[in-house]
Amino acid sequence: MDMNRQLLLQMEQLRGKMVETALLRQSFLHREVITLSQRLDEIIVRLQKEQAALSKAN
Repeated sequence: MDMNRQLLLQMEQLRGKMVETALLRQSFLHREVITLSQRLDEIIVRLQKEQAALSKAN
């Protein structure tokens, strides 16, 4: 499995966990939800950088 595919899978898993945690905690401002959101942001930025590098190479 290539890196982008792994990151996309990880992103979907984190997104699901974040939504589940937000519903469980009944708040998007709960510390756990914010931490998951920040981890998700990091993955999104990595994917965007990789995609930009690939389109620059082509």
